[in-house]
Amino acid sequence: MAKRTYRSTTRSRKLTPIEVRDIRKLRKAIEQEVPPVEPDATRVAIAKLRALREAKGISLGDLSARTGMTRGNIARLESQKNATLKTLERYAEGLGCALEISVVSSK
Repeated sequence: MAKRTYRSTTRSRKLTPIEVRDIRKLRKAIEQEVPPVEPDATRVAIAKLRALREAKGISLGDLSARTGMTRGNIARLESQKNATLKTLERYAEGLGCALEISVVSSK
């Protein structure tokens, strides 16, 4: 969870130092109670594919020509973090890679 900084105002009223301290204390308590969220596998895969595309210097237009997907669909895929396995396979093949899926026991 990203840390947020408090601007010391709420509803057009300046927070007192005690209120700021209490809010920070409450936030820390909540962060300790809530278990960390496991990252979504699809989002992780898309982020890795995008990073690989950028590292190779492949533009969206180039990838569009390689995959047969439209440039807009590729951009939407990268920003929405939602895709089917078939789409991820096409994306990976366009980068000259293979998509590998594994299942591991969680505990």
